[in-house]
Amino acid sequence: MGAPIAAFLTLLLSLLLLRRLVFRPVAPGIDGALLDGTAIAALNRDRLQALEERGEAQPEALDLLPLPRSELQERELLLQLNQLSQGSQEQRLLALRTCQVWGDRRCLPLLRRGQRDASAPVALLAAMALETFRGEPSGGYRAAAVASAGKAALPRNVARMR
Repeated sequence: MGAPIAAFLTLLLSLLLLRRLVFRPVAPGIDGALLDGTAIAALNRDRLQALEERGEAQPEALDLLPLPRSELQERELLLQLNQLSQGSQEQRLLALRTCQVWGDRRCLPLLRRGQRDASAPVALLAAMALETFRGEPSGGYRAAAVASAGKAALPRNVARMR
């Protein structure tokens, strides 16, 4: 009679240990509800909305270079911005303001160079202009938000969890 009870207890103990080893939590000490993908996606959507609202709330600068409408004008504007970024403080400020309003990723080297500028207003404007690019996917939000089927894609950190 003692052998079946011992076998049952051994089986029960081995099942509990197996459950502990196989079905352990993803991150020990962190509640499973915190690792829910919907909460992370909602946080990312809120961050995106805050960035868009901040971009809309920016006042338009009066003295800007004309923004391009074609690829040829884009190349010409980039060359002009490069030339202005090597000029006087007012020219560098004009170049950085234009980069900030234009919002093209090809302006990032100019903005990074502006952060290391000796003039404090130029460095401050470059840092503020770079803030709009923080956390942005490489193709931009619009390209990353829509998958090929037209369905909204999950944020990168949620997609990795599945």
